[in-house]
Amino acid sequence: MDVLHRFYCRKDWRDLTHSLKIERGGKCNRCSEIILDFRYLIGHHTIELTEDNVDDPNISLNPELIEIICLDCHNKEHRRFGHKQQVYIVWGSPLSGKTTTVRQMMQYGDIVLDIDALWQAVTFQPEYSKPKNVRFNIFTIRDNIIDQIKTRYGQWYDAYIIGGYPEKYERQKLAESLGAELIYCESTKEECLKRLYDSEKPKEWEKYIHDWWEVYDRQKDVERL
Repeated sequence: MDVLHRFYCRKDWRDLTHSLKIERGGKCNRCSEIILDFRYLIGHHTIELTEDNVDDPNISLNPELIEIICLDCHNKEHRRFGHKQQVYIVWGSPLSGKTTTVRQMMQYGDIVLDIDALWQAVTFQPEYSKPKNVRFNIFTIRDNIIDQIKTRYGQWYDAYIIGGYPEKYERQKLAESLGAELIYCESTKEECLKRLYDSEKPKEWEKYIHDWWEVYDRQKDVERL
């Protein structure tokens, strides 16, 4: 039995959590549900216990750092027992905030497929510099990862796919094939251009932004017909 498991078997820990369950009225600190059977309430450390801090009572036995939560909330916290892997396609114009949005949403253990970052990782070229001779390799890697997401292969938690996807048919077809939710990073062309001018990105990014909006606006015009 490792150090952490031994701690959770200790009498001082069990006595403390039992007293906290009584003191807090059997209420889950997350969802506020009242649990009458205390066996279904869990003591949860707000600071993750490690082998380095488990013997520090100011952390491991500090009531202010211990939540009392129900099994459902505890399983969600640790993504146990049937957490359904969710897939999100985060799309929009260059500099619309796609990467920022994903960083705010994602958690440790999620998969993030950023096509532009994939090009950089494989070629070591600047962003948006895409040598044509390695397109086959890049797309093969991309398709392999997308296939793993589609089949929910592996033990990852949630998956995020970052891309432009200005054409409605393309993004909806991908979303349907993956069972994914589409998240649009809504920004105007002017806002994207302003972010470009306020950044240190090269001026050729103007073309990427204008090209995206040309396709997107053309698609919207077709839908109006």
